[in-house]
Amino acid sequence: MYNREHVTKLPKTSSEIISEAKAALNPPLYIKPLTTNRPFTPRERVFFCQRRTNRPPSAFKLQHVQFQENKKTSCPKLPALDNPKYSTVNSLDCKKEIKRQTHSNSASTTRRRSNSDVANNANISRKKISSLSFPLSIDTLLKNHYEQNVYDHEYMSHENEINEARALCFDVDTDCLWIISLIETKMKKNFETSEMCSLLNKLAMAIKRENLSVIRDENKKETILKTVFKLVNTSPDDDLTVHILLVLLQMQVTGKYLATVCKLIFKISRLDKNDNLFLKTNVLTLFVDILGLATPREDAESLIYGYGALKFLTMNPDLMERAMNNGCLSLMLLHLKMINLERTERQVLPETINHVLYQLTGTLRNVVNDRKFYVELLSSGGLVTIYRALELFSGDIDVVTNISRILSIMSTDGKCCEALVDCWSNVSVLMSIIDKYPGQEEIVVRITYTLGNILTNNENARHQLYETHCSMGTFLNLMQLYLEKDLNNISRDVKFNIVEDVLIKIIRVIVNMSIQPEIGAKLVKAADDYHPVHKVKECEQFLDSLLTILRRKSIDENEELVLAALAALNNLSYYADMSNPNNGPFGARQLDITQALSLLLTTRNQFCKVEVARVFGNLTRSATVRDYLLETSGLLAVTNCLDSGDKELLVVCCGVLVNMTSDENNREAFKNYNGVSKMVNILRSLGEHNWTLSALICQTLWNVCSGSDRFPGDPMVVLDTLVKLTDEEQLFGELLSSNEEKVAEYKQWEDFASVATNLLEWLDELLEGRFDNIEQ
Repeated sequence: MYNREHVTKLPKTSSEIISEAKAALNPPLYIKPLTTNRPFTPRERVFFCQRRTNRPPSAFKLQHVQFQENKKTSCPKLPALDNPKYSTVNSLDCKKEIKRQTHSNSASTTRRRSNSDVANNANISRKKISSLSFPLSIDTLLKNHYEQNVYDHEYMSHENEINEARALCFDVDTDCLWIISLIETKMKKNFETSEMCSLLNKLAMAIKRENLSVIRDENKKETILKTVFKLVNTSPDDDLTVHILLVLLQMQVTGKYLATVCKLIFKISRLDKNDNLFLKTNVLTLFVDILGLATPREDAESLIYGYGALKFLTMNPDLMERAMNNGCLSLMLLHLKMINLERTERQVLPETINHVLYQLTGTLRNVVNDRKFYVELLSSGGLVTIYRALELFSGDIDVVTNISRILSIMSTDGKCCEALVDCWSNVSVLMSIIDKYPGQEEIVVRITYTLGNILTNNENARHQLYETHCSMGTFLNLMQLYLEKDLNNISRDVKFNIVEDVLIKIIRVIVNMSIQPEIGAKLVKAADDYHPVHKVKECEQFLDSLLTILRRKSIDENEELVLAALAALNNLSYYADMSNPNNGPFGARQLDITQALSLLLTTRNQFCKVEVARVFGNLTRSATVRDYLLETSGLLAVTNCLDSGDKELLVVCCGVLVNMTSDENNREAFKNYNGVSKMVNILRSLGEHNWTLSALICQTLWNVCSGSDRFPGDPMVVLDTLVKLTDEEQLFGELLSSNEEKVAEYKQWEDFASVATNLLEWLDELLEGRFDNIEQ
């Protein structure tokens, strides 16, 4: 903290430090939270990463996709009727009649027959009619005569003939089997893909019209499936496969057929160039609907490839929007809850469920990239479910990686941070993940990034984390581990950015935790009856790591890491009692810290200069540090910063100079460096636009003139400037009653005026009675 009056009035006790810290949390002049970039995640369509074995294959041969015929041991049969024209005696005549009709009529000369024509045909037996797939009107006509019986095998050999005869009897334009017969005919030739796609599209519409997904007509379904699966193995064309999928999805296939559908969609979705095929059809909408029929335990294979496909498709914003509009997010959360429930009820789960969870969480990771879905996630308890999955499946490194990515993205939203703190019983789950995978950079960097975001604004989370057993020890050991990794990378001239990123995120956790006054004061406290020695050792270890970074890293090549280290030094040194070298780790290491920082005072990096000056604003409360800066030209470097046009740099440098000019030796040096005239010029040009800066300038000038009857320069210039800057009526007038911004500015002005008035009165007395003492 910067001394506004005199070094002798600096706070001495922890309670005073904490009290002032609470009042200084908002102004950027003092401590502040540290921000950082989100960890980088590559956007690649990868099915599984390479860290685990025994994963399902991402490539498979379509020739292995086979239609599985159902073996029937019985079929429906109609009883004999009294009407002689339906008797079984005429069965042979019926066969001959069917053959005659099917060979004498071509598709081009097909005539339509009404239902009554069939009913009155004396050559077709009632038994033969019962084996056909008739329209609903005929089935209704015959349903009262339905019974189960052994199927007459002599009619099975004539199934194709019967279907052809049926096609002649009914409207071929709308019947599924008629379209299938056309598809089979074209499959025997070199068909055009566009023509076949058109037929498949008509077949899908016919299936929807006949509601084939719910009609219990297994013969028709099997005929369609058998033909469609032949077609799958005939052509690898993706456009054709999409239209095949339209047929299969419209039928709402289940079991092994659903797994095949998911594999086919997965195969197409692997290439982003195929996204357009999903955009111009409703395959994705039907696909989300059919996934709702699957369960993670019973249909694991289907969901592995199904969510694998959705993971790829949701990388396209338009496709993700379409999937979410069709209820995909609710479905994913439902499946996630089912998986969590399986884990709580069973000690050992099939490995396939873990595979499903990996693909599902990978899809969720894409979804949370869009903030508009956060409302649904929070209102449905989705974040709680995700966090629960992290706890239950902490042993699966790939699942943990995915969930850590989800949490790191969602933690950038304030409401999600609050919900996350509310849903954890304590922070021990996240800490246990770090303890379990300390060497996994992708996990550690995201968990620490999440914690850093949460700690930025959540006081309760700061206390929870600090009070968690060995939390500081965990972070410091991690920091030591990754610092050694990073330094070893330097020696091999190899860059591993993620290692440095982990260091940044770990430092940020401690920095953002320390903005809580009680915690910050404890972190730098000397050992006593209530503060054990190992806590002091932790602070010393942290200081050692920060100093290593400042000495071994370059601001030009490692800017974010160096700035993070400086931010940590600033926040912790703010709470330290620098007046007593024996009172805490900072007091004991103050010269080591000062030496490391002095090397950065002359850097060309403005951000670095600001952070260095911010730390010196705290360290210069120590007379030892002030003497060192004077002897090593540190005061000159800080004074030269007054030539900068950077307002933030000017503020923090003036804060350092307030403390430096509390010593008489430093005042003379400051005058010799032309510091007074520089400050007067800043006051004249920026005074009305930055009251904090103006107050610090006035305090510095007051310190320079303390105990003297001379002003180093023209006092009239300063006097005129201060008269204008302290004219309350002229500056604010009636605006205070109508302008909220002016009210806030007025409070800052009052702080300035309390300092400026003292200087103004001193100058006024000087001009009135002691002109002979003014330096020319």
